[in-house]
Amino acid sequence: MTTDTILVPVDYTGCAFEVAATASDIASRLGAEVVLLNVVKLPAGLPADTMIHPHGSAMAVKAIEYLDQDARDHLEPLTALFVDAGCKVRIALRHGETVDAILAAARDVGATMIIMGTHGRRGLRRLVEGSVAEAVMRRAEIPVVTIRTQAPESHPGLSPAQQQALEETTG
Repeated sequence: MTTDTILVPVDYTGCAFEVAATASDIASRLGAEVVLLNVVKLPAGLPADTMIHPHGSAMAVKAIEYLDQDARDHLEPLTALFVDAGCKVRIALRHGETVDAILAAARDVGATMIIMGTHGRRGLRRLVEGSVAEAVMRRAEIPVVTIRTQAPESHPGLSPAQQQALEETTG
């Protein structure tokens, strides 16, 4: 029996919890493995090997290592949603342009589906910021399920534990 693999790219917004909650339900029903992905972005002009002292620490680390650890710390609470749903889940990090990184990750992990959020931007904001979800849908060679996300506080479907994790991550 072949196990499906679902790629779930998320960012640091509170809406990531809604995407993860929906994806965990779908993955559980399909008996699929989940790869929770974050595309780590360096600030413009900051080389990855720049040594930094986080929070005034005496110990220096490479900027990319610091950002990777921060991404893992943000993704960790989301993994509980999948574990609670009975899914096997792992975290993946990528670097680079967001759409290219998502599509490359999907190929590399052998994903059979991508589940991701969309903020539903319109007008000038969409023109300026673009739509990662739309670009992924246009270029992906596998099905892409998009979840139209809203403000996190408007999601009564979150359990108290999920709501607490959301508040700790975004607050």
